[in-house]
Amino acid sequence: MFASLKRRASNRVRSALLELGRPPRPAPTAANEESREGEYPRPYPDGWYVVARSTELTDKPLRIEALGHAFVLFRDSRGRAVALDAACPHQGADLSLGKVRGDCIECPFHHWKLASDGSVTEIPYSDRIPPTLRTQHWEIDERYGLIALYWSTDAQRRSAPYLPPRFDNIDTEAMTHRGDYDAGVVRMHLVEFAENSVDFQHFQPLHGQMLIPWTGVKVPGVQVRHQATWELDPDHSHIAWFKNQAILEAFGRTLEGTNASAAICIAGPGGIVSFHFDIPRLGKIILFQTHTPEAPLEQRTRFRWYAERSVPTPLVEYVVGSWITQWREDITIWETKRYKQRPMLVKGDGPVHVMRRWYSRFYPPSPETPSPIQVKKKQSR
Repeated sequence: MFASLKRRASNRVRSALLELGRPPRPAPTAANEESREGEYPRPYPDGWYVVARSTELTDKPLRIEALGHAFVLFRDSRGRAVALDAACPHQGADLSLGKVRGDCIECPFHHWKLASDGSVTEIPYSDRIPPTLRTQHWEIDERYGLIALYWSTDAQRRSAPYLPPRFDNIDTEAMTHRGDYDAGVVRMHLVEFAENSVDFQHFQPLHGQMLIPWTGVKVPGVQVRHQATWELDPDHSHIAWFKNQAILEAFGRTLEGTNASAAICIAGPGGIVSFHFDIPRLGKIILFQTHTPEAPLEQRTRFRWYAERSVPTPLVEYVVGSWITQWREDITIWETKRYKQRPMLVKGDGPVHVMRRWYSRFYPPSPETPSPIQVKKKQSR
């Protein structure tokens, strides 16, 4: 209880500090949001999404609403996380109001029991259970304190073709958990994060000013110079890498020794992103940034970070806080920008079209609702 209260208090303090020095975020209007939504690709591409923290799943069922769907999460008798449709297949009662019974969840309405694979295992008033009685089971991957669910709108694609990335230095406990931050809901489409990673020319205008970590307060006279690249992983078709090298300048002079580099792994459509920081002579930091679509233009954004024991806590806070502070600069743009199906690009802009072709793999083909790449081909005819 005390630890939970402490985390919530820390989260509120960080959120308040991040707003220092920044103008209020513009309030949305229903008409504008509806118009913006119509310009984007479909809101829920296939992929892994974090639906809960491990600590949120106790001995009671947990209802999660995300991706335009309602899920019920619970742990079986071996402690494994399970996800099913929240509505009972019998008459639609909310299973999260029921109870966990061994490896099953019991519906509160008629006490039907459903197993972790979605099958009905017991009906109190019937001796015969037709094998067709079942509900949708969703694939789960739990590690690093995060519970991820594989989502697809296509019933034929619900077996995950890949798993979220594994990291040996966390698995072997060479790294320790150092912190969490829940940034709340950002009013953006998920694709915007991927688009942001290839938009190299926005770095200096938006991220060129040095800010005090965990605040919006500018450091006078100090600039950050960025050099970014983006590439597809040669061995894993679902992964793209965004790499950034940065160095500080003070009053026009380059500050040697302030070089910093980060490699960012975008696995799938951006539900789970990992940042890899290598601090010379001290060690490594891994920061997870997760996006869970709660509505077409609403992303629940959370951060969780690990570091090697050799990296001092103040330095970990500085590195993580610097990234989250710079990320915060993008939000006002994301929450107000329009999506251009055919952006007017010029020489020097990043590989936007390459990224969009790659991103389209996360949309199942549908004759009723074409993928973004199908739309682009149709418009170019």
